Amino acid sequence: MVIELKKKLRIIVDLVMFLLFIILMGYHIISDEYHEIPGVCLFLLFILHHILNYKWYKTLLKGKYTFTKILFIVVNFMLLFAILGIFISGVLISAHVFEFLNVPTTSFARQLHLFSTAWGFVLMGIHLGLHFKMMLGKSFKKLKNSSLEYFVYLLIFLIILFGVYAFVKNQYWSDMLLLTDFKFFDYDQSSLMFYLEQFAIIFGLSFITYGIISFVNRKESRK
Repeated sequence: MVIELKKKLRIIVDLVMFLLFIILMGYHIISDEYHEIPGVCLFLLFILHHILNYKWYKTLLKGKYTFTKILFIVVNFMLLFAILGIFISGVLISAHVFEFLNVPTTSFARQLHLFSTAWGFVLMGIHLGLHFKMMLGKSFKKLKNSSLEYFVYLLIFLIILFGVYAFVKNQYWSDMLLLTDFKFFDYDQSSLMFYLEQFAIIFGLSFITYGIISFVNRKESRK
C-alpha cells in the first residue's frame, strides 16, 4: 500500500514538474510575478523528486557501467546542476519573491538564467527519453507489424522535425553557448503555437534519445 502510494506520488510530482517547466518557458506569456512563483514551486518539487528517488544514488557504485547507465548518470547530474543554476540565477534577478534580499541584478545573472534554463530544458527532454524504454517499451513492441506501425513512426518523425525547427527558431542553441545577452520574444506568436513548439522540442529530444539507447542496447546484446 505504501509502495503504491509512493509510486503514484512520484508520477504526480514528475508530471507537475514537467508541466511547470513547459509553462515557465513562456516568460513573455506570463507576468514576472507569475513566472517566479511557479519557479519556486518547481524547485521545491525538484527537491521532493530527489527525496522520493534517493535510492537511485545507492545504485551509482553498483553493477556494470553500460553505455545507458553512464548516460543516465551524466544526464542526471547535468540536469541537477542546471536546475540549481536556474534557481540561483532566478534568486539573483528576482523582482518579486526574493526582492527583500536586495540583490543587485546583473547581466551575468540574466545570462546565467538563460544558459541554465536552455540546458535544463534540453536535458529534461533527454532525461525523459531515457525513461521511454520503461514507459513505452511494451507499446512499441505491440506496434510491430500492426497497421498503425508506420503511421506512428511517421508521426514521431514529424514531431522530431518540428522540434528541430522550433529549437533553432527559439535560439536555445544560442542560450546554451552563452551567446545571448538579451532574449527577444515573438509577442505576435499565439500562446498555443509557442507551447506546441516547446512540447515538440521536448518529445523530439526524447524520441531521439530513446532511438539511440535502443540502437546501442541492440548492439550490446548481440555482443
